[in-house]
Amino acid sequence: MSTSSSLKRPIKIDAFKVAIRDMSSDELFNIQREIENSVHHLERSNDKLAKYIAKLEGNHHHEEEDEDTSEVETIDESDLQLFKDSMNENNIVLKNYSQRLEALTQEHIFRTSGKATNENIKSKNIDSDNNTQQNATPNQIYL
Repeated sequence: MSTSSSLKRPIKIDAFKVAIRDMSSDELFNIQREIENSVHHLERSNDKLAKYIAKLEGNHHHEEEDEDTSEVETIDESDLQLFKDSMNENNIVLKNYSQRLEALTQEHIFRTSGKATNENIKSKNIDSDNNTQQNATPNQIYL
C-alpha cells in the first residue's frame, strides 16, 4: 500500500543548493551527468511531441519526414490535449533541471575560486543522518 509519505518528490531548488554544499565533487559531477541525461531525453521527447502536435493541428510538413513517420501517421485528434499537457509538464521539469544545473555550476565556481576551503563541513540546515526510524533508505537528493 502506498502512502503519501512514500511518494518521492523533487526537493525545492533552495534545499538542493544547500544539500550540494555537503557533497563531494565526484557526487556533484554524477548528479550533473544524471540531470544532463534527463534533459537530453526530455528534449527529445518534446521534439517528438511537437511533431505530433503539428500533425494534429495540420502544420506537419512532409519534407520533415524521419524515422517517426509511422508513429505520426497512427496518432489521432484525441491525443492532441495529452501531447500538449505532456509537453507542458516536460517544460516545467526542464526549467527545474536548468535551475539545478545552474546551481551545480555556481557550486563548482565557488569551490574552484578558492573560497570553499572547508568542503567537508556539513550544513546544519539539512538532516543528513539516517538515525530516525522513518529513514529506511540512504540519503539521496531526489532530482
